[in-house]
Amino acid sequence: MRVLAFGCHPDDIEFSAAGTLALLAQRGWEVHLATMAGGEVGSPDLRPQDIRAKRLKEAAASAEVLGARYHYAGGHDLEIEYNQALRRQAVRVLREVDPQIVLTHPPTDYLLDHEETHRLVRNAAFIASVPLFDCGLPTRPMERIPYLYYWNAAGQADIFGRPLPVHFGVDVSSVMDTKVRMLAAHESQREWLRFINKWDAYIENMKEGTARDGKRIGRPMGECFLQHRGLGHPTDNILAKVLGDLCVSLEDSKGGTK
Repeated sequence: MRVLAFGCHPDDIEFSAAGTLALLAQRGWEVHLATMAGGEVGSPDLRPQDIRAKRLKEAAASAEVLGARYHYAGGHDLEIEYNQALRRQAVRVLREVDPQIVLTHPPTDYLLDHEETHRLVRNAAFIASVPLFDCGLPTRPMERIPYLYYWNAAGQADIFGRPLPVHFGVDVSSVMDTKVRMLAAHESQREWLRFINKWDAYIENMKEGTARDGKRIGRPMGECFLQHRGLGHPTDNILAKVLGDLCVSLEDSKGGTK
């Protein structure tokens, strides 16, 4: 069984879904991480090609913490948009991995790069199994339309500051050390965020966000998700089946979210 976490920038996955990936890896799942962009503007002094090379190495090192594989979809930082070239690259990655589960950004987030990645991955998850869709590369169609989940928005809020409605959360308290190790592999971003945001709390910021998600499910640390239940996608919650009591529902009896 394979799971693919498909984010926009190197380190997006580590903030929002690395704990869930670690739990799946513990249960024998084959884990893949991918990003649309290479992080080309994430430095105050390096050239775009140099910081991209560094960040791709960091992304691969982070994936290696789980014994996972990293894939780069070829897009450029702050230039991610829903177009034919990137749509084909997203499909290429999906077909190479052929996952049963896909995790990605939610429809609304603080950065348009994230929202465009959501659109690209959401569409790719549906069309990668269509035999006649040509992604321009010799790939085989996926065997199925996968389960599709969206992690919580960065900062646990939408662009208006409102908490995102979520279907469930995963208790990741037992794998926080792994989540920290994965994020710490992105050494260049501590320096970048210190420069751009004027704070030096890279790991602490991730822990605070994970604690906020944990509070929503009554656990010390959590990662919250929405499940895509549109026509064609599986609608049962495979993560709940695999993770058992670590998966805590936030839906009421009428299907509303908390």
